[in-house]
Amino acid sequence: MNTYKFARTFRGFKPSSVIEYLNNLEMTYEKEIKEKQEKIEELKKENEELKNTLKKLEEELSKLNEQKIKIAELLIIAQEKAESIVSKAIEEGENKKRALLAEIEEHEKLLQNLKDEIKRIKGELQSFISKFDEKTVRDSQSELQEESSIM
Repeated sequence: MNTYKFARTFRGFKPSSVIEYLNNLEMTYEKEIKEKQEKIEELKKENEELKNTLKKLEEELSKLNEQKIKIAELLIIAQEKAESIVSKAIEEGENKKRALLAEIEEHEKLLQNLKDEIKRIKGELQSFISKFDEKTVRDSQSELQEESSIM
C-alpha cells in the first residue's frame, strides 16, 4: 500500500480525506476481489476440465489394461495351441517314421528272401547245366564211339 497523507484539521484528520481514502481503498479491494474471484472461477473451470480429462484418461487406461489382459490371455492360448500342434506333429512324424522303418525292414527281409531264392535257383540251374553238359558230353562220346565202331 502506498503511504497516504491525510489533511489535518483542528481536531485531527479532515473527514472528507479519510472518507475519500476509505472509498479508494474499498474500490481497490473490490477490484482485487473481483479479479481474484474471476481467477478462481477460471481455475475452477480449468480444474473441472482437468478432472474430466483425467477421468477419460483413466477410463482409456482401464480399457487398455483390459485389452492388454485379453491379449495376454490370447497369446497364452495361442502358444498352448501351437505347442499342442507341434507336439502332435512330432508324435505323428515319429509314428510315420516307425511305420516306414518297419516297412523298410519288411522289404529288406523280402529282398533278402528273393536273393536267397535267386541263389538257390541259380545253384539248381548250374547243377542242371552241369548235368546237361555231362550228359551231352557222354552222349557225344557214345555217338562217336558208335560211329567209330561203324566205321
